[in-house]
Amino acid sequence: MLKLKSLSIAIALSIPMPLVVADTAFAANKPAHLTYEQAWARCKVHVDKLPADAQSQRYSRGAACMHMYGYRI
Repeated sequence: MLKLKSLSIAIALSIPMPLVVADTAFAANKPAHLTYEQAWARCKVHVDKLPADAQSQRYSRGAACMHMYGYRI
């Protein structure tokens, strides 16, 4: 009886553990909330890697980067 009780306690304590670990891991990957100007300064670095005549790709890359920081263009 004691063995069954200790087993049920061990199971009850082990179920929430992966949820807690997963929650902290997802929180670490979320980018920090920046102001619009700070976000654009970071994204502009990636946009400027493309040639000036590739306007469509530059716009798409900039929009995707700004969306990552929570802004819409």
